[in-house]
Amino acid sequence: MECFPTQVDLNAPGVSVAPYWNRMICADRAALGLRSDFREHLALAVRECGFRGLRQHGILNDDMYLWPDPDQPMNFQYLYSNYDYYQSLGVRPMVELSFLPRWLASNDKTCFSYCKCPACPPKDGLAWRRLVKDTVQALVDRYGVAEVRSWNFEVWNEPNIPFWSGTQAEYFELYRSAADAVKSVDASLRIGGPATANYTPGPDGEYHPCWVADFLSFCERERLPVDFVSTHPYPADFPFEDHTKTFNRVVRDRGATYHDLSLLRRMVRDSAFKNAAIHCDEWGSSPGNPDRTHDHVFSATFHLENLLRCVGLVDSLARWDLSDIAEEGVPGRAEFHGGWGILTVHGLKKPCFHAYNFLNRCGGTLLVNEWEQGLAVFRRNAGAWQVLVYNHHPYANTEASWDSPEGIEKMIGAGSARSYQVTLTGTPRRVRVRRSLVDREHGWAERAWREMGAPTWPRGSQLESLRQAQEPAVTSEIVDAIDGRVTLTGTLADLGMLLIEIDEV
Repeated sequence: MECFPTQVDLNAPGVSVAPYWNRMICADRAALGLRSDFREHLALAVRECGFRGLRQHGILNDDMYLWPDPDQPMNFQYLYSNYDYYQSLGVRPMVELSFLPRWLASNDKTCFSYCKCPACPPKDGLAWRRLVKDTVQALVDRYGVAEVRSWNFEVWNEPNIPFWSGTQAEYFELYRSAADAVKSVDASLRIGGPATANYTPGPDGEYHPCWVADFLSFCERERLPVDFVSTHPYPADFPFEDHTKTFNRVVRDRGATYHDLSLLRRMVRDSAFKNAAIHCDEWGSSPGNPDRTHDHVFSATFHLENLLRCVGLVDSLARWDLSDIAEEGVPGRAEFHGGWGILTVHGLKKPCFHAYNFLNRCGGTLLVNEWEQGLAVFRRNAGAWQVLVYNHHPYANTEASWDSPEGIEKMIGAGSARSYQVTLTGTPRRVRVRRSLVDREHGWAERAWREMGAPTWPRGSQLESLRQAQEPAVTSEIVDAIDGRVTLTGTLADLGMLLIEIDEV
């Protein structure tokens, strides 16, 4: 059993860390934001995980009734309802300019089963520009230009896959028109893209972000603004194979996210837009649904390891997504079904929710960040520190099925327990030590759900029992320092994560 003894000076300068992990969370289409249960999920995640931004698809869809009839004025009732509520929570929108009213579609290509969104270029470029300009102007009029200058306007979603049936060149023209429309309202408003899906291997075998290099070159050549660069660096993908006519599954190695964000940072730094922000505004262990990893403790330690390893590389790395209330395909058929969310349909917390909650409870000064050992130490102020210990391991069998509990256990495999020993120096005379633990035995509602027979949609006492099972195991004790030292020791199970909060008393 490995043990990595570490000594930490609690009074060391440390490094100031911007919590890029909670700058943004994603959700399905904007119309779902009108549901009361979705709003409850968002409020819970903001309160306990600290999310400060939200990205949704389809504010221009017909189900938002913004401009369903070209002969009628635009109607911002639903958009205002959403954004008013988000503002009340302190949440700023990433305004994804997608998709189109059906009357503006240039062909019959669509995406998403729920409303068959037009996945094509607009048939009238002037109408598209008016749609964008009037929408942005309406937001400025309602929320004030000073506030909207802090938002981001992103052009489309994943135009390199069937969410867009046009060419790359047609997307670039869409971006040109949108950028002109946004900046015509106020030159300080932020515009960016290309919001592409995933990384793909080049001739050298190295993975590169789709369209980003071409996008940056085009905007430099055409003197177009790029206030931020966005793309979606999932470490798994489903490329279509012509010879089998199927979608293959590719799961990359443990370092994929670090590689992808490091490369993206270098690309932006070396471009004409070196000061542009970088928003990776969809990310997670995979874009698959169903993928039972999303419900598993594996997801929690995966996120902790990658979020801490990649500190300083990008401005946001946004989890896809907030809630299993999602309709990109057929809605989930059971409470736990491998959906994308960190919350189930009934708002049950998955282990990944706790990963974000643990990070949100940490201070802004990072004293130690040893991701290979699964250890990070933070300071909030002169009397409060946090120690995060986690025990992650990579997939054991990437060929196994991930659409059943049995398959995902085979895919993940069993790791080993790990002992830890962290000696804190410069400790006050007496401190309270509070431990919050999530592992295969604690804070994992999906396991409790399976043990009660996996009721498709639990209710009443079943939901109450699951709400108890979803919470971490918590202990607290008062500890006297010896010569200004406190030593924390213990053993962390496979895929366990532990937040230790130390406060002066």
